[in-house]
Amino acid sequence: MDLINQEKISCVDVSSSAMDRAQAVATNLYPNFLRRLLKSHVTGDFRLNLPKPFCDAHLPKQSCVLVLLDENDREYNTKYSVGKNRLTSGWKSFSTAHKLLEGDILVFQLIEPCKFKVYIVKATRLTQVDGATTTTIPYQNFHPESIEAVKTEPEQENTNPTEYPHEYDYYSEIANGKRSSEYSLINFKDVKGFKDFTIYVDGIIIDSEMPTHCKAKYYELCKSRNMFLHENLVQGLNGKLAAEMISETIKIADAIRAVDSKTAPARMEGWDKTLKAFEDLGMVVGFLRVRIHELLSISRENQASVRLKRVERDGAEEEMRALDVKLSRVKTRIEKIDSEIDALGAENEGLDPVFKEIAHCPW
Repeated sequence: MDLINQEKISCVDVSSSAMDRAQAVATNLYPNFLRRLLKSHVTGDFRLNLPKPFCDAHLPKQSCVLVLLDENDREYNTKYSVGKNRLTSGWKSFSTAHKLLEGDILVFQLIEPCKFKVYIVKATRLTQVDGATTTTIPYQNFHPESIEAVKTEPEQENTNPTEYPHEYDYYSEIANGKRSSEYSLINFKDVKGFKDFTIYVDGIIIDSEMPTHCKAKYYELCKSRNMFLHENLVQGLNGKLAAEMISETIKIADAIRAVDSKTAPARMEGWDKTLKAFEDLGMVVGFLRVRIHELLSISRENQASVRLKRVERDGAEEEMRALDVKLSRVKTRIEKIDSEIDALGAENEGLDPVFKEIAHCPW
């Protein structure tokens, strides 16, 4: 057993009820659920029903082997039946090995996708863990953090293993200002393909909040960075909101791919503002913003060149207008000179008698 939880269990007052002690043990274990054992769980067929909401949120969608790790780090393989949300084969070995009895309460903490750490709180007044009595220290000053209320009225045997009259009494998702990365059950490096890709937010699977094709695109984005882009989202963020952020991130990524020289910079700036808001909430979208900034830089550089050329063109047009004025003046002068030439020509014709008179003068 790890030192922190050993200390937590040893600090529980033996005079408190088993459920109170189980709640104290469950404090800060994420995600978890509590299960009070019935007679059918520890005798006969030895089958343990699990709360359906927890199974739907955290466990695989097909039957598989679940590993139970006790507080001495001994592992027990059990068969999980997804249709009935129960443990069958292997559960008896765990139960008998730890001398579990009706009324005992188990705290299940999911520490890996198919692996639980199990803490045992005995129904007796002794604070026993795995059948070994631990030192009891009164917890007069111990104030466990708030978790969902757990009813302590006697349970009734359930004839339908997929339905629980008080299933939420056993299911606790605790939030104490931590970031969702602390709830992460899988390192992205362990994801071998899309089939293994599951989106957790605060320990809750939100795959159902988005279409498969969007999830596939998001997987490719995460794969490109070798990490879950949402792993640093602030704790307490609504699952649907997180799904919408992821979907919008995908849309922006697609839009970036479709950018061409005709894309308005204002549009790209709008994407950047949206991603900045997501980044402030913990989404890892910096690489998308860098790409947008690169595109904006090219666009702005091109636009700057265009503006410079337009200024140059305006100068040329001004020069052309000045030349037009000068040309107009030159044309006017030419016309005046032409008029003067014509006048001189007419005057020359009138000098013909003068030329003859002079030419015929006596020598």
